[in-house]
Amino acid sequence: MQNPIQSRFVRPLSFSLLLPAMFPVMAQEQTPKKTEASTLTEAFTQGTPNLDIRVRYEGVSQDNKDDASAFTERTRVGYQTLPFHGFSAFVEMSDTASLGSRNDFYVPAGPASGGDADKAVVLDPSYTSLNQAWLKYQFAGNSVTLGKQRIIFDNRYLGNVGWRQNEQVYTGAHLAVTSVPKLKLNYAFIGEVQNPVGVDIEMSSHALQAKYALADWAKLTGYGYWLDYDLAAQTDSRTLGARLTGQLPLAEKMGLSYHLEYGDQSEYADSDNAGGDYTRFDLGLKAGGVKFVVGQETLGGNGDYAYQTPLGTVHLFNGWADQFIGPVGGTPANGLEDRYAKVSGKLAGFKLAAHYHDFNSDTASDHYGSEWNLLAARKIQKNYLVGLKYASYSADDYKVDTQKLWVWGQAKF
Repeated sequence: MQNPIQSRFVRPLSFSLLLPAMFPVMAQEQTPKKTEASTLTEAFTQGTPNLDIRVRYEGVSQDNKDDASAFTERTRVGYQTLPFHGFSAFVEMSDTASLGSRNDFYVPAGPASGGDADKAVVLDPSYTSLNQAWLKYQFAGNSVTLGKQRIIFDNRYLGNVGWRQNEQVYTGAHLAVTSVPKLKLNYAFIGEVQNPVGVDIEMSSHALQAKYALADWAKLTGYGYWLDYDLAAQTDSRTLGARLTGQLPLAEKMGLSYHLEYGDQSEYADSDNAGGDYTRFDLGLKAGGVKFVVGQETLGGNGDYAYQTPLGTVHLFNGWADQFIGPVGGTPANGLEDRYAKVSGKLAGFKLAAHYHDFNSDTASDHYGSEWNLLAARKIQKNYLVGLKYASYSADDYKVDTQKLWVWGQAKF
């Protein structure tokens, strides 16, 4: 008899293999499409399909676990109607399947579980879900979107965790205002979040972001996040902050960039264990297609609790080995000070990047460790992408040595 856990992780590829046949229009040259439907029938029949397939290998080596690996394939297929009197709709399914047997451990609280508990974890469970289903109304340069949707205000606080095979999506309402000169305003009410491991978390949360162009070289962003989880195990919090960013030209093909930010987090709703300060400052120099950045990000902690960003795409900030992520937030109770240096550029059509992080506590003088991140990726024509990515975390007073390697290919239509 087949193991039910194995059957969940090992599924046939028929779903993704049949998709090109479902959408022959993608492979053909099309005449220019209408931007607005004149009838409801036209709105549904002349919409736009989308197809996104990503095949990826991930290998994990961790000191206190046996090595783990998983070869997975993620397929998203969707359809967006043509706007009709300002209204449009979109629906998208997502399926992540294992290609062959998994060699890792995975036991979330959600719809997929299994593997060998002696092995490390690969955070890409086999999972099929309704990824998005929304209705949008656009008016005078503004829009309101209702339903299950991708929301990215600011990847630090509210993002889709797009690196994982299953992305993070939200059910609620999103208002975007772009009709005011130099100002972009976003507001969202979130009633539920589906995280990358397939767990649905109910909440009644609000997010607000305002961006204002002060000058060609300066953009001011203010934000507020009021997170109110229905589950007592989650940490409610209120976060208010502001950042100043910009770029200054120095010479031909040379420029300076900067980022200054402060945030304050405090108790909100049912919480009595949230709070702390956030600071970030970095300076970048771009010269001839190569960019250098140095900076420091600090998430405050007092030994009992720390500044958390549970809905953010932390993978983009505190190292690709993901040592500072968690269901509530991954910042240790003593806080996190991340000093980093990054270099990126292009060579022979490849995007190349190297990052170095040095991690310390905000209090208690702990040295958490250091991490190297390396990336090589290349876009082929407009629809294809291949890449290789590596992360090596060297532990000190926190967790254990961890190395991760990813090799992937992606096709988007």
